[in-house]
Amino acid sequence: MNKTYWPLWLLLILVLAAGMFFPKLMDTDAPEYAGIAMHMHQQNNWADIVNRTYENGQAYDYLDKPHVLFWSAWPGYQLFGATDYGYRLVSILMSLLAAMATAKLGGLLYNKRVGQVAALMFMTSQAILLANHDVRTDSLLTSFVVLAVWQLVLFIQKNKWQHLLWAGAFLAGGVGTKGMIAVLVVGSVTFFYLLGQRNFKTLFTWKWAILLASFLVFLSPVLYYYYQQFDLHPEKLVNGSYGMSGIKFLLWTQSFERFAGDRTFVDNPEFSFLFHSLLWAMLPWSVLCYSAVVARIKEAVQTRGKSLWQVEQLTFAGVWAMFIFMSMSSFKLPHYINVLFPFMSIFTAQFVHHFFEKGNFKALRIIRNFQWVIVGILGVLFVVLNGWAFPVQHWGIALAILLFAAIIIWYFLRTPTNLFDKAWVPSAATILLVNFGLNLNFYPQIARYQGGSAMAEAVKEMRVDKQQLFLYHTVLRSFDFYLQDWRPMLSDTAIRDRIAAKQPTIIFTNDDGIALLQKSFVLQELSKQPDFHITGLNAQFINPKTRSNSYGFVHLVAVAGVK
Repeated sequence: MNKTYWPLWLLLILVLAAGMFFPKLMDTDAPEYAGIAMHMHQQNNWADIVNRTYENGQAYDYLDKPHVLFWSAWPGYQLFGATDYGYRLVSILMSLLAAMATAKLGGLLYNKRVGQVAALMFMTSQAILLANHDVRTDSLLTSFVVLAVWQLVLFIQKNKWQHLLWAGAFLAGGVGTKGMIAVLVVGSVTFFYLLGQRNFKTLFTWKWAILLASFLVFLSPVLYYYYQQFDLHPEKLVNGSYGMSGIKFLLWTQSFERFAGDRTFVDNPEFSFLFHSLLWAMLPWSVLCYSAVVARIKEAVQTRGKSLWQVEQLTFAGVWAMFIFMSMSSFKLPHYINVLFPFMSIFTAQFVHHFFEKGNFKALRIIRNFQWVIVGILGVLFVVLNGWAFPVQHWGIALAILLFAAIIIWYFLRTPTNLFDKAWVPSAATILLVNFGLNLNFYPQIARYQGGSAMAEAVKEMRVDKQQLFLYHTVLRSFDFYLQDWRPMLSDTAIRDRIAAKQPTIIFTNDDGIALLQKSFVLQELSKQPDFHITGLNAQFINPKTRSNSYGFVHLVAVAGVK
């Protein structure tokens, strides 16, 4: 590793550590998945995936995300208990492995320096930094995919079967995390890599059987447990149907029903959605990435397509074929494109490094100056969020941010850099500073407005007997996880029965629920917490003057009697 970049890796580790320990998991997905793993941990049953419904809080067999995400929580839960930082541990470690694989792959496709810069561009992309504390499936999926592709390229270049063994294991990890999207991405970039080299001979070697065998062996635990939980029980009502096959779901239905918009999966069907999502998700590298795409297309047009056979197509045609395929889906979310970021980062790093190799210092100065504009925008964002919207309230946090900034200044003053490094290093350092402030100050402060986790903390502080605590009219995943318990939901009749039996009854509910309860019961309010969906930030919430009008409340009440 280039010694010049070690300070950036140190800063990155500090950002990841802050994201591991300080922010709360943000409703809905992250605490839901952490809660499913918590239930598996508490029941000591890592085979069956069980969730609970929003409608009545009842447990049900969960057929959506496969096992690997939940299994990834096992080491952290064993070490730290069912905590948010325990849940995040393996995902963060896997992201660092993905960075290593990105560096190695970039070195194979271009050169060692491109690989090293690409690894840092990947890890400092905004969506990747976010994914390492708002942990869903994507950090694991991305890691397994780039590790598999790295091993496949090694096989193609060196023709050693051991790489296919590893590639199959990593590919199985990707499928066991999020289904066949892992195969589609790995297949797309590998196929176009071979096509760009006109290396069709490699497609027809018997050694691919090693990849298939390895894939099936390492995926077999997931297939077996899905078979036990679903295929052997056609009488179960799963996802609205009887006779659901867990194996078919994993190997086909999961990915393709989202693409087709089956079941409830219709969201953001607009074709351009992922294209403009990339602008913020890959900050501060998104404009550079798009510039690299335009340059590659222009080159292909000017050479009448000949250039397509002169440069690698893994990070260009392979990636953008997959990107366009994703854009055609009826169900799209911004984090779906995270899986392409390692390859986009290599493509972008090579684009900048190409000018350095050719001695095109004019182009590098243009890139440097434009990236400084992005640095300025990020700096303003940092001040707005941590100085105006949610000012730093603890001197220790302020000191930590100042020390972080001091390391960056020391790095700039002490490290001689060429024009290539000046074109991208300030952007990487700035996005790390921004996210250090977000992880230490911004996310913990907005978590006060996340009703579920805030009320769970209030319940603990008041030492409420959880056996007397029930839900009414609402299930909030962050409440479940931070309470460390799935409390039952009561109906009006069940509440009356408890009152008649003189059993103390404490209810957690939202504004709609409290309005319903007040019609029939005498209530004593124990706690009231703001409730805002903090993953859907808007200007009204960010503005301190209008914030109080942007959220509702969740309530903790004791039922004193029947009206």
